[in-house]
Amino acid sequence: MSNAELLMAGVKLMVCGMGIVFVFLVIMIGAMNLLRVVLAPFADALDGKKAAAPAAKQTDDLAVVAAAVAAVDLERKN
Repeated sequence: MSNAELLMAGVKLMVCGMGIVFVFLVIMIGAMNLLRVVLAPFADALDGKKAAAPAAKQTDDLAVVAAAVAAVDLERKN
């Protein structure tokens, strides 16, 4: 095989590989858009659960901060 033939085979392989990746990405984008449309009615239910979780974490964080401040204040008094 000559260098030109090897180069052409490499270019064909590259174009084929890039084409397969492009087709896969197009299919993936289509599937994501389809899921967005199908799951849109359930978005409110999912957002409600997400909003509740950070509020509980923030309350826990505030409790830890309050405990730390109380411990430092008690240590300074002693």
